[in-house]
Amino acid sequence: MVITISRERVTNFVSSFQNLPLNWVVIEIAVVLSVMATLYFFVNDQILLYGDAESHINIAKRVVDGITPGMAQLGGVWLPLPHLLMLPFVKFDFMWRSGLAGSIVSGISYVIASLYIYKFSLLLIKSKMASFLAFLLFALNPNILYLQSTPLTEMPLIVFFVLSSYYFTQFVFIALQNRNQENAQRDKEFLSLILAAFFAFCASLTRYDGWFLVVMELVVIVLIYLPTNRYKNLFHESKFKSLPVLIQNKFFISRLKFERVQGMAILFSTLAFFGIFLWLMWDFMILGDPLYFTNSQFSAKSQQQNWLNRGQLPAYHNPGLAFMYYFVDSMSNVGMMIFLVALVGLFVFNRRGNRYFHFLITLILLAPFIFNVLTLYLGQSIIFIPHLTPVGFDWRLFNARYGVMMVPFAAFFVSYLFMKSAYGGKILIVGLCLLQGLLFGIGYSKVLAYADGYEGLSSAKRPDAERWLLKNYDGGLVLIDDFSRATSIVRSGIPMQRVIYIGNKPYWQESLKEPEKYAKWIVIQKEDDLWRKIYTQPDLQGRLYKHFVKAYTSPDILIFKRNY
Repeated sequence: MVITISRERVTNFVSSFQNLPLNWVVIEIAVVLSVMATLYFFVNDQILLYGDAESHINIAKRVVDGITPGMAQLGGVWLPLPHLLMLPFVKFDFMWRSGLAGSIVSGISYVIASLYIYKFSLLLIKSKMASFLAFLLFALNPNILYLQSTPLTEMPLIVFFVLSSYYFTQFVFIALQNRNQENAQRDKEFLSLILAAFFAFCASLTRYDGWFLVVMELVVIVLIYLPTNRYKNLFHESKFKSLPVLIQNKFFISRLKFERVQGMAILFSTLAFFGIFLWLMWDFMILGDPLYFTNSQFSAKSQQQNWLNRGQLPAYHNPGLAFMYYFVDSMSNVGMMIFLVALVGLFVFNRRGNRYFHFLITLILLAPFIFNVLTLYLGQSIIFIPHLTPVGFDWRLFNARYGVMMVPFAAFFVSYLFMKSAYGGKILIVGLCLLQGLLFGIGYSKVLAYADGYEGLSSAKRPDAERWLLKNYDGGLVLIDDFSRATSIVRSGIPMQRVIYIGNKPYWQESLKEPEKYAKWIVIQKEDDLWRKIYTQPDLQGRLYKHFVKAYTSPDILIFKRNY
C-alpha cells in the first residue's frame, strides 16, 4: 500500500494551521509534558541525581528551616533568585526531600519558556506552523525535559533569557524603524525595552550567564543607533583611512542620536544592571568582599584551579579548545542532526531580509555560546564530554548540561529554515528532526544532562553511611561539612533544623574548637573541613574521642556519637 501526500493537501493544512489559537495549545502541551516527565523522574528517584540539585534545594531550605534561618543563608556564590523562588515550597519537608520544590520552579519556567519560544519565532517569521515546530524542538528535547524536573538553575535562566530576548527583539525592531525619525511614537519602544531590562535583571540574579546577556543587550542598544551604512560606504572608499576619518568626525553620530542612545542605554542599564549591583553589595555587606563569588574557596574559579594544578583544564587559555568543547557540548545537547540544520538556518537568516536587524538578533541568541566559550578560556568554567576529554583524565563527563542553553537558539533557526524552505526542504527538515528523536530514543545520542547526573562527576554520591544514618539517627544536632557533599542530608533523614554547617554562626566556629559543645553527632568525611581541623589535629582528636564514640566507620566517612 502506497501512501501519497499531495502538495495541495499540505498547503491547505498549513493554511488552516495559521488560524488555530496556538498559544493555549502550546501551554497545555507543555504542562502535560512537564508533569509527565517530573512524575517519571520522581517515581524513579532521579530528581536529585545531581549533587548541585540537592545543594540548591538545601540553600532554600536553610533560609526557612535551619538552626540560624534567614536570608544570610543564601550565601554569596550561587545567585539567589532560584532559591528565593523555591521558598514557598521547601517549607514542606516532603517537597524538600523529594526535590519537588525545585521541580515546581523549573517546571513553571519550562512552560513559560515553551510559550515564549513559540511567540519569539512567530514574532520574527510570522508562521504559526514553523513557530510550533520551534516549540516542539525545545519542549521535546530530552535534556530539557530532565532539567525541568530538577532544582537545577538552567530552566529559570532559560526562561528569563527567552523572555528578555523576546521583548528586546520587539525593541530592536521598533528602534530600527524609529532611529531616523524625530517625532516617532515611542511608547511601545520604551515598554519593550523596560520589559527586556526587567527579565535581564532576573537572569542576572539567576546565573552568571545573565550578566553577559545584560552586557550584550547594552552593546546592541549602542549598535542600533550607529550610522552603519555610512561606515560601510566609508570602508569601501578608503579602507586604510576609515578609522582616522571616523575619529575626526566623531563616528558620524549626531547630537540627537547621541542623546537618544544615551537615554536608551541609561533607561536599560538602570534596571538591567541593578541585579549585578545588588549581588556585589550583598557579598560586600554579608561576607566583606564584593567579589566573594569569585574569590572564595567555594567559587568556581577556586575549583577550576584544582583541575589546573592537575593538568586537567584543557580549554584554559586555549581559544580553539574552548570553542570546540562548547560547540560539541551544544551539539550533543541539542542533537547533532537538529544542530546542523540550525547552523544552516543561521546562515540563511543572516543572508536574507534586513541583514542588520538579523545580525543584532543573532548576537543576542549567541550570547550563551560566547559566554561559555569565554569562561572556558578564562578558566572560570569546565566541561568534560567523552567525545573530547582525554582518556587519562580522572573524569570524562562533567558539567555537560551547560550546552542546553543553545536549545532555544537551535529551535528558532531550524524553524526559520523550515519556513524559508520549499516543500521538499520542509519534508527533509521534519525527517531529520524525527531521526534525531529516534537517535535519542534508542540511546545512540546520549542524553548528556541526564547521564552526567547518573554517572558523571556531577552525580550525587550515595554512600552506605546515608542508609546507616537514616536507620540509626535518633535526634540531636549533627555537625557536618555539607560543602564536601559526600553524605546527603536529604537522604540521611536528618532535619535541617538539626544540622550545623559552615553557614551556621556561631555554632560552626565554636564547634571547631569544642566539638562537644552543641553536637550529638559528628559526620567526618575524608579531607573535608572537619577532617582537617578536628580529626587530624592531635589535641582536638583527643577531645573528640573523650566525648564521642565512633559509631560508624568506612574508608571515607567516620560517624561519631556523643557518649553521654
